[in-house]
Amino acid sequence: MNEKNITTRSERNKQNKPVKETKQADPDKPIKKGTAKNKTIAIPLVTAVTLFTLVLVVGYVFFQSHFLPTAEANGVKIGWLNVSAAEEKLKSLNTDAGDIVIETADGQKQTIQIPEKYAVTKEYLNENIGSQSIELPLNESFKTELEAKLNELTFAEGTPSKDARIERLDTGFQIVPEENGTVIDKESLMNKIISDVEKNTGNYIYNVADFYQKPAVLQDNEDLKKQLTALTQKENKKITVAVSDKTVEIPKETLQSFINDEGQVDTGVVEIWLNQISLEYSAVSQPITFTNVHGETRQYKNNGSYGWSLNVAETIPLVVQALDSANLEETVTAVIDGDVNQSSVVNQTYIEIDLNNQMMYYFENGVKTLETPVITGRYHKGTATVPGFHTILYKDTNTSLKGQMLDGSSYDVPVSYWMPLLSYGGVVTQIGIHDADYKLEHFGNKEAYKTTLGSNGCINTPGNVMAPLFAASYPGMPVIIYGTIYDDAPGEFDKPVDYGTPV
Repeated sequence: MNEKNITTRSERNKQNKPVKETKQADPDKPIKKGTAKNKTIAIPLVTAVTLFTLVLVVGYVFFQSHFLPTAEANGVKIGWLNVSAAEEKLKSLNTDAGDIVIETADGQKQTIQIPEKYAVTKEYLNENIGSQSIELPLNESFKTELEAKLNELTFAEGTPSKDARIERLDTGFQIVPEENGTVIDKESLMNKIISDVEKNTGNYIYNVADFYQKPAVLQDNEDLKKQLTALTQKENKKITVAVSDKTVEIPKETLQSFINDEGQVDTGVVEIWLNQISLEYSAVSQPITFTNVHGETRQYKNNGSYGWSLNVAETIPLVVQALDSANLEETVTAVIDGDVNQSSVVNQTYIEIDLNNQMMYYFENGVKTLETPVITGRYHKGTATVPGFHTILYKDTNTSLKGQMLDGSSYDVPVSYWMPLLSYGGVVTQIGIHDADYKLEHFGNKEAYKTTLGSNGCINTPGNVMAPLFAASYPGMPVIIYGTIYDDAPGEFDKPVDYGTPV
């Protein structure tokens, strides 16, 4: 192939393309690029910015006197509104608040108009015009007016509720369930209404049955259950009373009678039972057994001062304490008055007066240490030295005995030793033992008591015997008088007489 005929494609293209005249650039003039295109973009942008700014300015000015689009006052939409329009719209909160309706159990209704609740003022709205959510202030008189209206409500008296309680039934103490009444809790009703109105719940219909006073104590109350347990234990306790050397268990029925229907211990019932126990067990209530110098054994009525007795007043609180304790078994030691060593059998230290033989004996620790003839009361039942069990009331020296005989004559006898006696039933008989040496030569005359030498009931004793007898005696010492010499005497006995019962 001939090299001269060979050409490249690019060379052929160059050969066929027409030659374009090229303009030489001015080296001294700067070259500008894209000027027309920039002008096309800038004009709309400036316009948009201008409009946006204008909108902002207009919006700013507008919302200086109007509420924001989403603004609300107490849930009422006030967006876009000016203060006057918003004020007018918000007045509906007061005018459309509605009424309070209270329904009674018998279907009757009481209606109360809700007072103006909110203070809607231009001043307050202006102050909050830029806020999204506004809470209107309450009228100062709103709550006062509402309470006044509610206080004027009147309801039927109703039946009071009853708390669950413990009562004694035939089967013992039990819990009686509570009972609902129909007395209205007006304060609770008022509080509910006021709260609802303040919260704008919008439903102000109330049934008084929902506000009946409820029982304060229900049957499942734990304290009530504990009380029942304690009462059940109390009335089923085992309580033993120790009376001196004897013990008495309180029968279950008796113990239960101590507890009243309110579950409290009735001290009056306890006292009655203890008095019965005292009569049954106290030595002062037991007959006196005595064997005289002739070997005759008789029982005499106790004058009520010899021996010991149960102190009922001081024992009552001990029984109450035992009943109230948490223990299922208790032993109460009764309080004792007197000498527990004084037995109902008198055979140790005592004075014995034999009316039939006009003799007196003194025994100390079971041994006769003194005996003497005496002159007793003048032969008349009104001045008799009465038989029975006595004790020495007290001891006195260098005193004067004054009185009046049945015939009206008076006596005033000075004595060196005087021991008056206490007779059956605690009677102070004015009879006693004293010295009478002015009758000294007549002692031993068994018939002297039938003459004017007889006393007004006292036991006249020679002074030389009276002195050691007085020294050996003590208040409360037994004096047993027996004999029948006054059975046929005229008149009537004016003092307790006890001949004793043969044993």
